[in-house]
Amino acid sequence: MPITRSAFQRYRLIDEIISRYPRQYSKQRLFELCQDKCGIRSISSLEKDIQRLREDHDAPIAYCKRRNGYYYTNPQFRLLKLMLTPDDMEAMEQASEVLAATQGASVANELDNALQRVRQSLDIIREVKRDAGVATGTTRRVVYVEEKILGGNRQYVPVLIRAVNQNRQVAFRYSKHENPTPDEERPKLRILHPILLREVWDSWYVIGYDAASGREKTFALDRMSELEMLDDPCDVPSAILTNVSELFEHIYGITDSSGPVEEIVLSFSPLFGRYVKAKPIHQTQEVISDTDTECIVRLRLAPNRDLLMHLRSYGDHLKVLQPQSLVQELTESLRATLARY
Repeated sequence: MPITRSAFQRYRLIDEIISRYPRQYSKQRLFELCQDKCGIRSISSLEKDIQRLREDHDAPIAYCKRRNGYYYTNPQFRLLKLMLTPDDMEAMEQASEVLAATQGASVANELDNALQRVRQSLDIIREVKRDAGVATGTTRRVVYVEEKILGGNRQYVPVLIRAVNQNRQVAFRYSKHENPTPDEERPKLRILHPILLREVWDSWYVIGYDAASGREKTFALDRMSELEMLDDPCDVPSAILTNVSELFEHIYGITDSSGPVEEIVLSFSPLFGRYVKAKPIHQTQEVISDTDTECIVRLRLAPNRDLLMHLRSYGDHLKVLQPQSLVQELTESLRATLARY
């Protein structure tokens, strides 16, 4: 349960005082310090705070009768490593409101989901710190996860959000995937009217209007350099703005699509049907039929390269039922793969 700002201030002070190892403070001295700095009213209130720290935040607080003082049985423990402050929570809630107003409810919901994942991660951290090695008396690893290589230039994200919110153009240099020619050693300077940002598979992209070509373009942040926000205001044609806003509601991944939004019907084996129901491919997914022999789902997407690659990952557990154009494209892709062996 979220804590109040006043409670957090008391917890932070208690943590700070108790962590001053090897010095130990008596209950009376601890109360006097909390009374002076946080306005705590009684020793019984202090005792309740200590108990809450033990029960709710797994603080290893112990009392030494010989020294008449409190201490941490684990000198490395720090409460703030395992908590989001009320200011943190308030800032995230305000950010959610701003995103809802400027980028739409779906983006704000993504922040809320991310915040929930942070809370869940902190719960996991507490459990790992508390229980690891308790049964055997040895330290052992109890959680294994895949290491993620996060996309670069994440420091550009707040700059680009600010540019979108303030309706200002940005300038940056952009590296190509191909090896540059001798006269292209320094990446070309580009000017963009940013429209929205998108995070896909731990990498960030900015989608905006490129006035030089007269159309929207997508740029990966990890290939950008020398980003700066300009004073010039954005001037995006309404048709481009509408197209981008609508397009990315029906795109899987980040690659664009030249085709229209279509109804995509997929048939999965019962086993993989359970996976797809638990973790939908896209927000437009709906289950049409779920039997002992197959699970059929429908999506509303504009087919693109990212979707094709994802569908291929299901192997023989998937059959594309429609549209026929996607059936043909997947078939040709699989034939080309087989031809390499």
